[in-house]
Amino acid sequence: MRAYKQELEIIANDILNQNAEAKGSENKPNYTNREFMNALIIFQTALMDKMWDNQNFDKMKMQDRENMAVQCGLDLRKLIHTYTGLDTHKIEEFL
Repeated sequence: MRAYKQELEIIANDILNQNAEAKGSENKPNYTNREFMNALIIFQTALMDKMWDNQNFDKMKMQDRENMAVQCGLDLRKLIHTYTGLDTHKIEEFL
């Protein structure tokens, strides 16, 4: 799988620079639901990657890994819904 190292570095640095130079509310990006979902996909991929590393360190059994991944997804869905009102299981909200 590609890691998108250069692309992520460019995006992250650009966002940090914009935020550092912004005046007032200039740094509000006004993401569409689709753009939010794209950012979420990137975050969730990174989260699962680091969770896998942690599970390896703890020598977790595969069933426990799967249960943790499912719970992580449910917790992330709840967090997003709580703070944005968006339900990531309703894909039509993001098309």
